Amino acid sequence: MPDPSKLIVLDKAHLLLEAVNEAVESIRQPHHGELKRQLMKSALSTASNIAEGRRKETQAEFLRFLDIALGSNGELETQLKAAKNCRAISLNAHADLAKRAEEVGRMLSGLKKRIKEDLGHGSE
Repeated sequence: MPDPSKLIVLDKAHLLLEAVNEAVESIRQPHHGELKRQLMKSALSTASNIAEGRRKETQAEFLRFLDIALGSNGELETQLKAAKNCRAISLNAHADLAKRAEEVGRMLSGLKKRIKEDLGHGSE
């Protein structure tokens, strides 16, 4: 099992959360309030589930939390597209955040694959 105390993906998820926070602070339109909350919620959920999962006692439990984190990251990617399409965030902000979210998603998928292999589940 990867050393849970040295999860680069958690560091990347925290940096993504910071970047999302910075981007939503620039959203001033009152009618985008729910979008701002959802962006923060998804970014926070991604990082939080990675952090919580790494404290679990078994790889199977850790894997479950990584699944949740990956789902939250997927929500974030969708919300970022919505924020761009609604012109709540700039094209540059969207490009940066989408790139970061995609990287976190790839890293989570890779980590999940390694853990499944360790558990003997192959590519299920």
